[in-house]
Amino acid sequence: MELRMVLKYTSLKQKDLDYLTFILRNGIVTAKQIRVKFEEPTLTRVYSRVRKLMAKGFVKYERIAPKVGVYYGSREARDVTNADVTVPSKATIYTIQHALLMNDLLLYHEFLFEKEGIEFQYQTEREIRFKALGQGSQQNRLQEYNQIRDRIPDAIFVIKKRDGTPIRVWVELELNKKDRKRYDEKFKLFDDLLLNGQFDQIRYFTNLVQIKNAVNKAKRKLVNDSKVVVRDIPEEILNDRWEEVKSRGKN
Repeated sequence: MELRMVLKYTSLKQKDLDYLTFILRNGIVTAKQIRVKFEEPTLTRVYSRVRKLMAKGFVKYERIAPKVGVYYGSREARDVTNADVTVPSKATIYTIQHALLMNDLLLYHEFLFEKEGIEFQYQTEREIRFKALGQGSQQNRLQEYNQIRDRIPDAIFVIKKRDGTPIRVWVELELNKKDRKRYDEKFKLFDDLLLNGQFDQIRYFTNLVQIKNAVNKAKRKLVNDSKVVVRDIPEEILNDRWEEVKSRGKN
């Protein structure tokens, strides 16, 4: 159903649909991330709109720690927005840190490229997973996902160069060091992706020296080893200094 028809025959506003699309694309989000994304003046504005969406069954809320509450979309929200994403069945403390930090990385780059006047788009893991697995039963999709999880990036960046040429970047947010065998297997995949031109760069984000060393060691076996880069997780998002991100661009 086209979004304008949704707006005509429901009490939803365009901003409601924008909220739902953002929540669905990113899977699990905080109120603060919604505020940053839409540059809302206060968190109260966010809470008010999200409560409306919760009352309609489009958004679910879960408190997973004393000071951490998150929102995620329902299947009804996916139906009304027609978003091609997988929908989480619940939020757990085991996946929350990675998911929320990945959201911050996406917002960070979105703001910076906008300030630089560079066209930037991204695909989230939820969108990539949906494209790979579709809408089968929860159990079947989980089994399939476990079989191909290392072939699904945490995100894909598409960055337009000044001359209009797109650069496709496979993005990994690495918070825990994996064993050597797993790195070797993953980097064989990267070698193929870079050689056949599916991606132009592999970009790791981590602040752990052990992971940086493991990635730099694994990439030495690649033909295109220079196309695998490791970058620190920006201090601005780790310390919630979003005003700095929004106020200036960086190369």
